[in-house]
Amino acid sequence: MILNGRVMDPESGLDAVRNVGVRDGKIETITQQVIQGDEVIDASGHVVAPGFIDLHCHGQDPYSIRISLRDGVTSALDLEGGAWPVDQYYAEREDKWQANYGASVAHVSTRIMVMNGINSNGHLLTGGRLGEAGRSPNWSMKHSTPQQLKQIIRLVDEGLAQGAIGIGFPVGYYTGVGGPEIFEVAKLAVKYGGMPITTHVRYLSVINPTGYLGIEEMLAVATALDLPLLVHHLHSNAMALTPDALALVDAANAVGNKVLAEAYPYTRGSSIIGARYLDSGFQQRTGMDYSDITWVKTMQPENQASFEMHRQDEPGGLMIMNHIPEQDMLAAITHPGSIIGSDGMPFIDSEGNMLDWNTPFEQANGHPRGAGTHAKVLRMAREREDLTLMGAIAKMSYLPARFLEDVVPDMKVRGRLRPGAIADITIFDPVTVTDKAGWDKGANSLPSTGIPFVVVNGTVVVKNARVQKDTFPGQAIRNAVRYQPN
Repeated sequence: MILNGRVMDPESGLDAVRNVGVRDGKIETITQQVIQGDEVIDASGHVVAPGFIDLHCHGQDPYSIRISLRDGVTSALDLEGGAWPVDQYYAEREDKWQANYGASVAHVSTRIMVMNGINSNGHLLTGGRLGEAGRSPNWSMKHSTPQQLKQIIRLVDEGLAQGAIGIGFPVGYYTGVGGPEIFEVAKLAVKYGGMPITTHVRYLSVINPTGYLGIEEMLAVATALDLPLLVHHLHSNAMALTPDALALVDAANAVGNKVLAEAYPYTRGSSIIGARYLDSGFQQRTGMDYSDITWVKTMQPENQASFEMHRQDEPGGLMIMNHIPEQDMLAAITHPGSIIGSDGMPFIDSEGNMLDWNTPFEQANGHPRGAGTHAKVLRMAREREDLTLMGAIAKMSYLPARFLEDVVPDMKVRGRLRPGAIADITIFDPVTVTDKAGWDKGANSLPSTGIPFVVVNGTVVVKNARVQKDTFPGQAIRNAVRYQPN
């Protein structure tokens, strides 16, 4: 029982003090009547919201999930980078995961396999093969041959048949790919009943060719095939052209397309230092210099010598880059209909190693968005007039679920609070909730505060602001397979 909380449901618009009863992993009742149960949470003075759904979480490891739960996330999915082999990704997490999990099929990983013989081991960023892939440039810089394309299509087909949530096209990391290959691979989404395609677009630049042009490319594919399109971190690629890119998305939706813009509430991005958009001339394309790039192992800014050394020796190493104008970040966050995606990267130690679940928060290096995105958006809703609390909750729960619900059955009963819905629930104090993660070394993954309880599939996973160890209620979220490969 969750008693006396301010229940806020973006689907119905309910915003009132109610009691919520949960049984067997689902919401049984939302009522003003007195109810009793075996386990009681007093939510007086707190908001009871649908659990947050992050469609863009690269931190697919136990430590990252632990810190995401403290940020109110109940479903941590990776639809940008995706996974391959898809079955391996899901099998590794079954009965072992604290939040719900799922991924797109990774076009990038199938290219790496076919063109360089490197198996991504399920998830490229956490599967231990990222450095090797970074030192093998064929997959990122060359067109596939006709035979290679046939193999890529076969592998993507297998991934969709195994339940992947659409196809992820992070083409900003393999700009050598031809447009016809993207189109041919995307056709598979049609065969599976109109699966979404998602993208980190081809360009990160404010000079031609721009990030705006990259959005146009993927919008053309989605429009030609009548597929839903999710544009990850639109503001990160469009930068000063963000208002224009948002207007493009609005225009596409106005004539019947299904396009969703995503953003995170930070002016710095994070990725691998070998990314193609940091090739020669990045200063002119992005407005950055070497000192605007931070090497995550040390959390120290780069200079030309260290930057070139790291790109040569450790192209898969993590970096943080300061490149997004604040007004454009705010435009994307507050835009009606946009959603929040953390783009949270795995946290690492000073040697570059992944972290154990028990690692103290102060020992993690990385971008704070992996720890504080959702609480920061709630704080922004408290402090700003152009973002309502209900609107913020919708961007982090109902709108992501609604985008996927036609092809992912689970999403019809997540992201909202009503009888019959799955009991993914986040409880927070609207007066005090805030992000604590920051840029100083030792503060990168400090957990958000003001979120004392998080419920996943009816099980309390965060209790009194502590993640319960050895509690694994997370469930696999997959597509509804409508087509079987030959």
